[in-house]
Amino acid sequence: MADQRSKRKLPERIRPMLCTLVKEPVDSDAYLYEIKWDGYRIISFVEDGTVRMDSRGGLNYTSRYPLIEKALRKLKHNVIIDGEVVIFNDDGKPDFDAIQLYNGKSTPISYCVFDLLWLDGEDLRHYPLIERKELLKKLISGHEVLRFSESFEDGRALYREVLNMNLEGIVAKRKDSEYLEGDRSYNWLKIPTRKRQEFVIGGWAESDKSRSFKHLLFGAYEKGKFRWIGRSGGGYKQKDMPGILKKLKELEIDESPFTNQVLDTKGAKTHWVKPLLVANFEFATWTKSGRIRKPATFLGFRYDKRPDQVVREVPESAASVEVIAEKVETLPTDGKGSLPDGKKVYLNESSNWQRVDESMEGREVSDFPMKHCTVKLHDIGRELWKGVAKGDLVLYYNRIAPYILPYLKDRPQSLNLKLTHAGGPTTFIKDMENRQPDCAAIFTDERRVKKKGKRDRIDYLVCNNLETLLYMVDWGCVDINPWASRVQKPDEPDYIWLDLDPTVSGRKTEDKGFEMAVEVTLAVKEVLDSHSLKGYVKTSGKTGMHIYIPCKGFTFTQSRAIANALADEVHALVPDSSTRSETIDHRKGKVYIDANQNDYADTLAAPYSVRPYHLPIVSTPLDWKEVKRGLDRYAFTMETIPERLKKKGDLFKGLTALKIINSNRIKLQWLLSS
Repeated sequence: MADQRSKRKLPERIRPMLCTLVKEPVDSDAYLYEIKWDGYRIISFVEDGTVRMDSRGGLNYTSRYPLIEKALRKLKHNVIIDGEVVIFNDDGKPDFDAIQLYNGKSTPISYCVFDLLWLDGEDLRHYPLIERKELLKKLISGHEVLRFSESFEDGRALYREVLNMNLEGIVAKRKDSEYLEGDRSYNWLKIPTRKRQEFVIGGWAESDKSRSFKHLLFGAYEKGKFRWIGRSGGGYKQKDMPGILKKLKELEIDESPFTNQVLDTKGAKTHWVKPLLVANFEFATWTKSGRIRKPATFLGFRYDKRPDQVVREVPESAASVEVIAEKVETLPTDGKGSLPDGKKVYLNESSNWQRVDESMEGREVSDFPMKHCTVKLHDIGRELWKGVAKGDLVLYYNRIAPYILPYLKDRPQSLNLKLTHAGGPTTFIKDMENRQPDCAAIFTDERRVKKKGKRDRIDYLVCNNLETLLYMVDWGCVDINPWASRVQKPDEPDYIWLDLDPTVSGRKTEDKGFEMAVEVTLAVKEVLDSHSLKGYVKTSGKTGMHIYIPCKGFTFTQSRAIANALADEVHALVPDSSTRSETIDHRKGKVYIDANQNDYADTLAAPYSVRPYHLPIVSTPLDWKEVKRGLDRYAFTMETIPERLKKKGDLFKGLTALKIINSNRIKLQWLLSS
C-alpha cells in the first residue's frame, strides 16, 4: 500500500486557506493559537526530490529561497507544506524589509511551517488540524531552516505577549478544521496587533512640492467590484519615490478604476492607474461607511499577491465569533445534530431538518465504513419510483461518482429532498445546521436576506467526495444541484447557463414540448457559432435542455447580462416556438429561454444527475450531433448511463479546458461591451 501511495501525483496547485479578520482574541477552547509571522506565505511541493515553492498568488518563488529549497529536499519525503518565509533580525523578530531585499544566497532565512497537506501519497487535507500539525512537527524535527510554528492554548495570553514584543499579531485555528482551499470563514481567524492590510493602488495625486507625488489612492475588491477605500501620504522614503512614480506612470489610464466616488482629493490633480500594484498599509481605524478614517502609512509593495485576491476585510467582534464557536461546541462531535441524550438540535426556527429527522425515525439503518467516513443509509428499500428503490439510486450514484464529482467539487449545494417518493413534495435545505458528515466540507456565507428566527449565516454543504454524495442521497436528494461558482471565488461563475424550459403539462404535451426544446437548442447552437463561442449541451432530465458556456473573470451581474443578450438572439431565430416572458401565463405552450438562473447561489441539476420525474431519467451530456429531431429523452436512464459513459466518455470534460475558457472569455467580453 505504501508503495502505491508513493506513486500518486501531488495536486498541481493548492489555494491557501485564509483567515477571517477579528478585532480581538477569541476566548474559546475550540481553537489553537499561533504567532502571525510577518513574511511571505509560501506553499511548498516536494516530489521525488524536486521542489516548487508557490506564493499565495501562485507564482513560482523557488529560485528566491535556495536555502529553503535545499532543506525541503533533505526531507526525503513527498510532501506539501504551508508556511511563511521569514527573516529574523538580531532581536529575534521578523524583519519584513529584509525579506523583500533578500539576496537569495547567504542571508539566514527561516521557513516557519504551520500545516502539512500531503505526505507520501496521502492527502491530509481532510484530517483535523491537530493531527496535521502533529505529523508536521515529527517530519521537520531537527531541521534548522524549517521552523515549526508552535501552537498555544491560551489565545489572550499569547496576544498580550506578541503585543509586548511589537509583533504583527496572532492566528486562531479551529482544532478540528480541515484544510479548505480558499476558505475564509470562522475556521481560521487573524487578530493583528496593529491595523495593517494589503490594498491595491488605483491612482496618485500630484504634489505641489519637491516630492514625486502627494499621496496614493488605494482600494480593494468587494463582491467583484474595485472600491476606493483611502489614501496614503506617508511612509515613503524620499529616495524611493521617483521609482514608485515611474511604476505608476507605466500603468496610467484615463478613467478612475474605482467603481465608487473618490473623496477628499484635497484639490490635487489626480492620475489613475490600472489596479495591478498591491501594497501594505498601516492605518488608524475604519469609518462606518467602510473607509479609512485618516491617511494610511505606506509599508511596502507586496509582489506575492494578485490584485484580485485583495478584498476589503472589516474585523468582526470576538464576541460574535465566540457565540458561533460555542454553538458548534455544544453539538456532538459526530456531527449528526443530536445531543448525547438523543434529542435533536435545530439552529433555525421551523428548521426543515425536523422533517428529515421525522422521515428517518424508526427506519432501518445500515452502516457502510468507507475511506473518509462511515456512511449511514436509512430505509434503502423505500420505493422512489414504481419498482425502483432508494437503494437503486444509491448504487447509481456510487457507480457514476467519478463522472459527477468533478462537477460538484468546491461548489456549494442546495438540497432538494424527496422524503416520500420521487414525485412527492420537495423539502428545501440550504443551511446544514451542523448536520454534515465529518468528511464533508462547508462553505459559510452571510444570509443575504435576514429572516426572523434564522441564523445570519448559512453553512452550505460542499460535496467533494463519494461519502458526502451518498449522504445527500440518504437525506432525500434525488437530483444534485450545485452552484455555477466555487468556494474559492463565489462571486465569479465558471459558466453561463441557458435553461430551455417548455411550458407544458401532461405526458403527450411534454413529449411535444421536448421536441420544441430540441428545436430551440439548435437555435442556441447557431447563435453560439455566430459568436465563435463554445457551448456544452445536456438534457435537463425532464422536458427541457441545459446549455453551459464556460467563462472566467465575470461577475454574476455580467454573466446574467450576457445570458440575456444571447437568449434574445435565440428567440429572434425561433419566435414561434420560444418565449422570453417570465410570466408563465404568457408563455402559451412555448419554450421559455431562461437566462435568469445566472445569479449568486443559483443552482442547476448537475451533469449525470437523476431527476425527480415520472421515471428515473438522467440529465445527460450530449454531443451536438445528437441534438436533432427524434432525440429520445427516455433513453437516458440510471440503467443506460453507465454503458453510455463507457462508449462515449464524459462529453462535458471540455468545460474545464483552459484553452476553451480563455477563448470564450475574450469573445464574451466583446459581447458584453457591445
